[in-house]
Amino acid sequence: MKESIINYLQSQEEEIIRLATELIGANTVNPPGNEYLAVSVVEKYFKTHGIQYEIFEKNKGRTNIAGYIGSGSPILLVACHLDVVPPGDGWDTDPFKVVIKNGRMYGRGANDNKGQMASMLVHARFLKENESKLNGTFLLIGVADEEKGSSLGLKYLLDECNIVADFAIIPDVAHNMRMIDVGEKGALFLKITSYGKQAHGSTPEKGINAIWNMIELLNQLKKMKFRCLSHKLFSPPTLNLGTISGGAAPNIVPAKCRVELDIRYLPGETGEETLEKIKEFIASIKKDNPTAKFDITVDSHLPSSRVSIDNPLVDLISKHAESVLGVKPKPMGLSGSTVTKQLIEKGIVAVGFGPGDEDQSHIANESIEIKELIDFGKIMGLITFDLLK
Repeated sequence: MKESIINYLQSQEEEIIRLATELIGANTVNPPGNEYLAVSVVEKYFKTHGIQYEIFEKNKGRTNIAGYIGSGSPILLVACHLDVVPPGDGWDTDPFKVVIKNGRMYGRGANDNKGQMASMLVHARFLKENESKLNGTFLLIGVADEEKGSSLGLKYLLDECNIVADFAIIPDVAHNMRMIDVGEKGALFLKITSYGKQAHGSTPEKGINAIWNMIELLNQLKKMKFRCLSHKLFSPPTLNLGTISGGAAPNIVPAKCRVELDIRYLPGETGEETLEKIKEFIASIKKDNPTAKFDITVDSHLPSSRVSIDNPLVDLISKHAESVLGVKPKPMGLSGSTVTKQLIEKGIVAVGFGPGDEDQSHIANESIEIKELIDFGKIMGLITFDLLK
């Protein structure tokens, strides 16, 4: 079977390029998403090759598609997202028309995440042709809304559509298949607003300067100590001041100032702890300055997540990646977030693993090496038949 998988994927370069070209050509910039455009490509492929599928749509046009091969347990889920970020500036070519150059495919979504979907579609076709050899189910999902939190995508599928699995691999972490994402930091996004009192700039004593009060809080936040400072799988925790806005003119005492923060904390700590520390800073400032007034809004919060590195997926990925690439990938923790969090919350053993350079997502002239997409299909084929044997 190993030789059949490798030979088959090696012969599918043109098909992977064709599928990726169609998927990238479907403009699914989120917002507004319009993932139905990419789903039509996937649906046509599933129909052509006799793959059973279902379509799920919470909001019109924000479409998800799930293809099933095999039956029963265990169930291995692979999810690739069909939405992309806006192209932005700096492109040398049309971001929605694939260009092949020096063995790489260029286009918005080539690396994040439509190239991977093209590889997995070809992989699914091979599985369908060998379905009788599977003892379990392979579930390939093209999901919506990953770039904006997955409330219309995988989160919706898990919470409202009875999508279940025993294992999941999310090919959305890049690192050229040299890394297995076994955990992710908590991600807490906050808005903090400082309220003051407007007055003439020549008589600031008659007002309350919301910006000065915010600066006092920000200086305190720079000194904030996290309880968990290190972990063998993760880089240290971080706090980023992402935006700051306030004031109307230099001769007006500002009545409002707002900042947005991105806080990433390690497993072992909680978002609630971090929020409580910030409230303590605010209480301390107000004690010395009763005119200070702040409001905190949690924009989003994804708790930290982690699976044991001693699980079947890590073992199989390590084994088969080494056999194809000659390099054994390392289990690591991510500072960023993927949909593995939502899967782990549902009790599914989920890891991230996939092709692509880690610096290619969301940039102009996004690209991926075509050979990596072929090798990824080979590795996934070997994993699938080993897990569902």
